[in-house]
Amino acid sequence: MSLMAERDMGRILIDLSDDVIQRLDNLKQLRNQPRAELLREAIELYLDQQNSSVIRKALGLWSDQQEDGLEYERKMREEW
Repeated sequence: MSLMAERDMGRILIDLSDDVIQRLDNLKQLRNQPRAELLREAIELYLDQQNSSVIRKALGLWSDQQEDGLEYERKMREEW
């Protein structure tokens, strides 16, 4: 059983430049994999990187602050 048979899949139509298609075909020959599989892999990697980037940015939100985060929290709670 192939990996594709185990996944629910939808279809999308995308337009790619001739250069990208040629590069994709070169990789297809090199790796002996279908274009669709290469595109799925590339999109999954891209989305994983985007998720990691969002998390890194969120974790760094306080990095440029001079005040300690716990001290800031205490001050906010005192206002209640």
